Order: sequence, then structure tokens, then C-alpha cells
Amino acid sequence: MKRNLYLVGAVLLIVAGAVGLAGAEFGIGQHGWGFHGPGRFPAAFIAHELNLTDAQKTQIKGIWNAERPRITPLLHELVNGCDQMSSANANGDFDEARTRAIADKQSTTVSQLFVERERLISTIYNDVLTPDQRVKADQLRARMHGHIEQFLDHLDQSND
Repeated sequence: MKRNLYLVGAVLLIVAGAVGLAGAEFGIGQHGWGFHGPGRFPAAFIAHELNLTDAQKTQIKGIWNAERPRITPLLHELVNGCDQMSSANANGDFDEARTRAIADKQSTTVSQLFVERERLISTIYNDVLTPDQRVKADQLRARMHGHIEQFLDHLDQSND
């Protein structure tokens, strides 16, 4: 049960991060999703917490532009798989074989997204961040994992 929750949480983080980065790229900042704005969506929150300079933000956008051709098709594939899953089980009909086939394909897509996410994080960490920002990034990542653990513990306790 906890493993499934980790997977769901991780997928949501990947999608949120990708949407946040895409929002920064597509100029959604005026709506609070980009690097600036009141919403402090993931990219903006991280930029604020790490105190990124404008030059660093520009460099990160360049890295995102280089990675986007690998990530965007995977996100489309993930959404398409969700649509397939919904149609496979529409109206209360459950086709286990088809559902498993879709889920297996989705697991491959999620795995590829994890790899691309870590590649992106590693590139930014090594090529953009200063040593002080790296320390802050490590602390932020640990804090985020702690929040996820607390959430999962709360879910486990609510099932008792």
C-alpha cells in the first residue's frame, strides 16, 4: 500500500514539476505559475528558496529547452495512458488484461520520466547552482521528502 502511495506521489511530483517548468517556459508566470507570481508553483518556489539570480533562471530555461523534447512526449504518453485506462474501464466494466497492459506501459513511461527528471535535476545542480545553493537544495529536497513521509504516515494512520 505504502509503495503504491510513493509511486502516486512521485508521479504527481514529476507532473507538477514538469508543469511548473513548462509554465515558466510558456510565460504562465503572470498567472502565478512561472518563476514569478504569487502562486509560487514548484519552479517559482524553488527559485525563491534557492535565491536564484536572473542569469541562473535564464540558464535553467535553456536547460529545460534542451530537455523538453525528451520529456514532453513522455508526458503526452502518460496522459494518453490515463485516457486509455478510463476508456478501458468505462461504465463500470473492468477488463483486467487490458488494464494490466496499460499499467505496464505506464510503468515504463513513469520510469523514463524519473530518469529524465533526475537528469534535469543533476544538470541544474551541477551546472547552475553555487555551492551554497547546492546545500540549500539538498536541505529543501530532504524537507520535501519529510513532508511526503508525514503525509503517507497520516494516510496509514487514517486507515486504521
